Amino acid sequence: MFSLLAIVFLAACTDRTPAPLVPEAAQTGTIVPVYVATNRARNEVGYFSDKRSSVTRFLISDVSMPPNRVLGDAPLYSAKPNPNRHFALVDQTEFSNEAAFSNSIRRKLGALPRENREVVLYVHGYYNGYADSVFRSAQMKSDFTMPGIPMVFSWPSAGHPAGYTYDRESALFARDALEETLYLLHRTGAKIQIVGHSMGGLLVMETLRQIEIRFPGWAAANIDGIAMISPDIAVDVFLEQANRIRRLPDPFLVVTSEYDRALKLSSRVNNEGRLGQGLSVDDRLAELPIIFLDVSEFNEDAGNSHFVLLESPALIAMLEGAALNSEFTRDRSRSMMDMISSTRLRANRAVVYELSPSPQVAARR
Repeated sequence: MFSLLAIVFLAACTDRTPAPLVPEAAQTGTIVPVYVATNRARNEVGYFSDKRSSVTRFLISDVSMPPNRVLGDAPLYSAKPNPNRHFALVDQTEFSNEAAFSNSIRRKLGALPRENREVVLYVHGYYNGYADSVFRSAQMKSDFTMPGIPMVFSWPSAGHPAGYTYDRESALFARDALEETLYLLHRTGAKIQIVGHSMGGLLVMETLRQIEIRFPGWAAANIDGIAMISPDIAVDVFLEQANRIRRLPDPFLVVTSEYDRALKLSSRVNNEGRLGQGLSVDDRLAELPIIFLDVSEFNEDAGNSHFVLLESPALIAMLEGAALNSEFTRDRSRSMMDMISSTRLRANRAVVYELSPSPQVAARR
């Protein structure tokens, strides 16, 4: 069964740990600084590994992106990066403590226009090494022209196709670290937007649930928007999480695709539907104040059916950065994308946007 997962992700069973520094890549590629919080332990050669750590470390990583990279191209990397082809880490600075990390973010925010003082926190999914998550965050910053600060929470995924069970337990292990990271970001004064992919969505929801138990209403009051990309969460588990949180952060976007091969396989392995498969899985989802973005029609345009939002050039061009910018603000007069009219959510009722590459866009409630 797990050999099928390797096929789903179109990746061989290779070591995803190496993340060498390549300073010379600064002369070749486009540099994107990415803030990082991670509870991965370091291995014997100093790379952040798949092992779990009770200590959360805070860093800033400068990522080089290849000069001729095409919009939507997935990050390519190697243990021996070629800056003309691969994403690479140019430099990496670890902060001595949380205060130094917070101060750096405050200074960065202070240099931005007030409306752009936001942190987009990416929480990666299953089968991700440290470099995977940092490179994806850099890709989002570049491809969606996000005006704020990109940041990743890198939890200790095994980075191995047979590591599904290990990864799910690692996601649960990381809940406290993500919770403290969210409190830290709140203290910087940043608007916080969270992007959770696949199993990272489970980690996000579990963390918000435990925050709600400790501080009722905190997430809705302090998180400015959440986007779940292909979330690998059982629908009944998500419903319990959402009911415990009671008031979800607004807006709350779930990106779905009926052709997502990874989620289809996960639903068979777990014998139950996944949230990322959309309203077709469970009508009870329609009672939640959630925006569902069905991107099934862009599947053939993407390199990975589990990552259509970031790997479909046509969809990225359509969104024009609005999915993480315009809609993720309190200004409801602006639409999530130019092709969709501005719509207020009705209380306790989902809104579904079915996107297609054609000029016709269907919105149904």
